[in-house]
Amino acid sequence: MGHALNKVLNSYRFYAEGHSALVEVQQRLGEAVRRFHDVTGEAVVLHIRSSMLLLGDVVLVEAASVKDSVTRPLFLEGVQEILLQPGLEVEELGAFLGMWHRALQRNLPPEYDFYTWFWERGFEDIELVVAEVPASADTGESAQAEAQLAEREEQLFAELTRRQGSGSSKRRPVGHDEWLARLEAEVLAPVSAQDLLRTGAPAFTGASDAELAELRGLLERERKGEGVQERSVWVVWGLLAVCREEERSELLGWMEELLSGMVSHGHWAELSQVVQGMTRDARASSARAPDLFFVTRLFFREGMRFALAQATAQPGLLLRVLELLSTLPRDALQGATDLLFELPSPEARGALAKLLVRRGISLNVLVARASSLGEKDLDWLQSLRESGPEAQPLTAALLGHPRPEVRAALLARLSPRDVEAQRAPLLKLLADPSAGVRGAVLVLLVRYGVDAAVGPLVARLDARMEPRERMAVLRALADLGGPIAGAALRSAFEREQETEMKVHCAQCIGILGDPRARPLLEAVVNKLFAPRLLKQACREALAQLAPVG
Repeated sequence: MGHALNKVLNSYRFYAEGHSALVEVQQRLGEAVRRFHDVTGEAVVLHIRSSMLLLGDVVLVEAASVKDSVTRPLFLEGVQEILLQPGLEVEELGAFLGMWHRALQRNLPPEYDFYTWFWERGFEDIELVVAEVPASADTGESAQAEAQLAEREEQLFAELTRRQGSGSSKRRPVGHDEWLARLEAEVLAPVSAQDLLRTGAPAFTGASDAELAELRGLLERERKGEGVQERSVWVVWGLLAVCREEERSELLGWMEELLSGMVSHGHWAELSQVVQGMTRDARASSARAPDLFFVTRLFFREGMRFALAQATAQPGLLLRVLELLSTLPRDALQGATDLLFELPSPEARGALAKLLVRRGISLNVLVARASSLGEKDLDWLQSLRESGPEAQPLTAALLGHPRPEVRAALLARLSPRDVEAQRAPLLKLLADPSAGVRGAVLVLLVRYGVDAAVGPLVARLDARMEPRERMAVLRALADLGGPIAGAALRSAFEREQETEMKVHCAQCIGILGDPRARPLLEAVVNKLFAPRLLKQACREALAQLAPVG
């Protein structure tokens, strides 16, 4: 039974909950418990010690170190005994062992300690005997004496009252918090900066290829193709704390392989826990801050960026990727701008951009790399462009985008404030090689009454254009108005030879209402053989002219 129990608890380190191999081990443990019930007819009573788990006087599990004992989290909670009652089902036993393992990994929900969580789960055939703690105890022993730690814990338990024979799970709270705080202060002594000094660290650069291959094999144990384990990352993280500077690059290379494997196999929850744990270590000791910086920057190297970008293309994984990136320190996120351009969808790029802005990361790189963005990116770029005057360089860069469809789509999204701020680039677009862009900017300038467009439009009349575009330019001059526009319309009326274009010029003159065009219009009206449509257009224009003087 002891071997099976120890194996199932350790199996949680290698198998996810519900994995077939873990279920098989749990079933064997359940069979051992059931045979005990069949023989004795009584509950299995497991006694908790600081480094041992006993069945009666028989040692089931014993650890060489108190810190490595599987009983440690229960011992810290004051649990003296675990009672497995007859009728216990494998499912209930498995749920309890899962809780036990999470407590071993210090991964309990933040609002729970082990006993409270156990009590709320309401196990029917599992009970805990929790010791009543004395109100005072001698606290003179030092936590730094590793050899005396186990003896100290035994002393504390020896001072507790006799075990409750009834097997009731009701906690006796008197003095418990004081006792627990005292015990945790000894067992969980904080790591000091002195502990992380690397000057005397042993080197492993001289290790043979066979030794390195053996170490790599230990780090990269795979389980049926699902990839490397979280514990491998923690091994390398621990080595980073004691390695020499010249050995750092090799360790970081191993760390990058491990993290890439976890991303490829979708271990998002484990990755987030790893990053959060490393961050806690770095906050507890400034000596680990450089290690945290180098490790978290690995997420934005080329290989990792590719793996993250590919993951966002899979349904439902974008949120997982963003949750992982949100756990990274702000300094590391400075490298996320390269990932922004590698994400396959505009939705993913927009979501990442919001995350970066929320974390205070500058997106000025968008200005230099605006040509990498597409028409669909304009949706999420809209909020960035409207964030304030500092975003105007981004709008100017997009107006110079090499693809005409992007330039035209952006013109349709510009606000009056954008038109005012981007007047010079917009006037240049009146001579854009793309007719679609020229038409879009013409509509925009006329809509917001940009008088400065009259000069470039007059110059456009000397260029070769399609008749439809030429009519649009003439109408724009009529709408914008002014003496320069009036002179250009009169000149165009005189030069045009085609009746349709000449009729359009007369209509534009009427819209402008330029009185100086009266003689030109009257001369056409008085011609005997002038086209009827042209005469009619000139009469209508004359009726619209402003009075002379």
